[in-house]
Amino acid sequence: DFTWRAPARRCFSSCSDRTTPAAEAAVRASPLGRVAMAAAWSWGYNTEGVRFAVEKGEAVFISPWGHGRWGFVDSRDDVIFVDFVQEIHMLGFDRKEARFVSTRCKDGDTVGGRPLRAEPGGGALPAGWYKW
Repeated sequence: DFTWRAPARRCFSSCSDRTTPAAEAAVRASPLGRVAMAAAWSWGYNTEGVRFAVEKGEAVFISPWGHGRWGFVDSRDDVIFVDFVQEIHMLGFDRKEARFVSTRCKDGDTVGGRPLRAEPGGGALPAGWYKW
């Protein structure tokens, strides 16, 4: 199943796995990193959008609630970690649809995300852009 339930560390083992904050070269070399950065994404019912970006060579997560960092989970190629507002979230991206499910590691709370629009200056998203 695509959605993980609490307690997150048992059900979503990546919450206890090693994570690597992404540098610009790693993000641009990663197919999943490119998918994440291609669009602004919803976060639950919030449609302002969250963004995965690279600023000053570092992976930056931008949300209406605050900025943070993001990167890769060494043991998974379909998961991005996000560390913002003093919480770590594991985002499992679907390989068949343009979506992710975020699991908050502290308590296993989940929220979904879908692309809202292409990033500014990125133009229209081509068919199948989310497949990696």
